[in-house]
Amino acid sequence: MWSAHELIVAPATVAGAGARAIVRIAGDGTEALLRRIFVPMGVELPRPGESPRVVPGRLADEGLGRDWGELPVDVLFWPGPSGPIGGPLAEVQLPASAPLVDAVIAEACRLGARLARGGEFTLRGFLTGRLDLVQAEAVLAVVDARTPEDLSAALDRMAGGAGRALNHVRGELLDLLADIEASIDFADEATPDAVPATPAWRTVAARLDGCRRSLDEVARSLVGRDATAADVPRVVLVGRPNIGKSSLFNALVGRDAALVADESGTTRDWIEARVSGDLGREWLLVDLAGLDASAACEDDLIASAAQARARAEAARADVIITCRDTGGGEVSIVVGSTPRIDVLTRCDRFADGNHDAGAIPTSASTGVGIATLRAAIDQAVEGLPAASSATLRMRVAVEASATSVAEARRAVEGAVGGHAVDESIISGSVRTAVESLGEVTGAAFGTDLLDRIFSRHCIGK
Repeated sequence: MWSAHELIVAPATVAGAGARAIVRIAGDGTEALLRRIFVPMGVELPRPGESPRVVPGRLADEGLGRDWGELPVDVLFWPGPSGPIGGPLAEVQLPASAPLVDAVIAEACRLGARLARGGEFTLRGFLTGRLDLVQAEAVLAVVDARTPEDLSAALDRMAGGAGRALNHVRGELLDLLADIEASIDFADEATPDAVPATPAWRTVAARLDGCRRSLDEVARSLVGRDATAADVPRVVLVGRPNIGKSSLFNALVGRDAALVADESGTTRDWIEARVSGDLGREWLLVDLAGLDASAACEDDLIASAAQARARAEAARADVIITCRDTGGGEVSIVVGSTPRIDVLTRCDRFADGNHDAGAIPTSASTGVGIATLRAAIDQAVEGLPAASSATLRMRVAVEASATSVAEARRAVEGAVGGHAVDESIISGSVRTAVESLGEVTGAAFGTDLLDRIFSRHCIGK
């Protein structure tokens, strides 16, 4: 079962050349673990409740210092309970040495930490209410951003404007729910400090109206704030250089988006374009540099980088189209369980008509097979799980919460008119509204409500 308290460790920067590397540590016991790995110099680690700060230090003599010497390191430490993940969090900043990073992680594991699962730091931020659902998914969108527009949209989602607004509405609803619950539980109190037996229904109605207006504003802000390229299936063309992939790409998207030339290596980077499928679902078509092992050599760094990028993009594909012409062999690539479509390109250049039975023969110049290939892609994409973006889930949650608020408001209307009302019905509707928002804000429910009842109404003083 998930726990926000387990001590975890993981690298926070990619392997490779660079000035600095970061190892991230979180969970109960983070401060004690840090004191065994490194020795602070001049500045002490902040205590719980204090602001985070960077603490310079060196590797501990009795630990990693034995092998690495008095190597200087910096530690950015959030002591908790505030901070990005709602608990202790440290980022150990080191020289960008892969063996050193591995040594620090191994030492942390030896001292009681475990390797973090993929996305676990972000998950903790979500489940402790520090990130809402849109912000949590925007972290991945930032990593996957391939254009300035994608990055700008992802950073906007991380800013959390909608999440902050929903947290405010959720707080208002929790306060209202606390008042109503206290009125039900303590209606018979006769002491001067007693909670009123009947809420001021006109005030309750006004508070519900305010929450509904806020939810409507968030709903309007979410209109049109939808998918980046990362939210649609990626259909990737792979194959050897100079076999007609770029011409096939242009034919599928219906315009000259990719440069075409009769020489190997024309495409050095990837090119992508959205395509509206005939079955109603969009997909992103990606044309990669031709995969050629002989190009990935040290004396051609650009070609080598292009090959590495092409294989990385192929690994992210939702559907792979393997391309070859009748004069060349297939590219060597592992597709695993990814749907695969085999295609023969430039079939108009070969008169014999002998093609593999399992491959779709195509010609970008004559149009042969293009419609068949599009239909095959549509079918493959249709078989993929439907992507549900964070924005879509937030819209659903906001709509569900607004519906529950409206139900509570209708029940209160009767009380405003002097009719008898079942307070538990109003309480139940407001509670449902809070729970709906909790699904996307990541906030816990029960303890918040108890805290409000005790702090706002001084029960048990």
